Amino acid sequence: MLLIIATILGCLTNFLRSPQLAWRGAWAQHVEQRAWQAGIRLVGPTAVRHAIETGRPKILDARPTIDFHTCHIPEAQSLPFELATEMLTSMQIDLGRDPAIITYCARPDCDEGLELALLLRRSGFTNVLLFAGGLTEWQLSGGRIEASP
Repeated sequence: MLLIIATILGCLTNFLRSPQLAWRGAWAQHVEQRAWQAGIRLVGPTAVRHAIETGRPKILDARPTIDFHTCHIPEAQSLPFELATEMLTSMQIDLGRDPAIITYCARPDCDEGLELALLLRRSGFTNVLLFAGGLTEWQLSGGRIEASP
């Protein structure tokens, strides 16, 4: 009886909620869908290779610092999402205002790269891109990685 009441209350709550939670959905592309809804442009490994070769746009790794030091995309800078607000406020990282910025994290289902991109947009950066596949897609596409001392 308790299970039936809980199910009814859950359905009623979802019906009254705006926006409603989907009963089923493409969770594999959840990060990409959120980026698209927020107006964040998605890029793939080709754009990241171009950024490495030209030095533009800047590449930011949103993973924790220890993960960055273990391995990262060449030319990437570490800007862990959980420290990003503090680092941006205290000017511990200089991004400039005009260049494009690519953010990424560990894998396609990791949302730290997207959260960092959204934070940068709220902070006034207008040309923020997301490499949603992250380090996993980078390695699968044949991209090399490097470690920091």
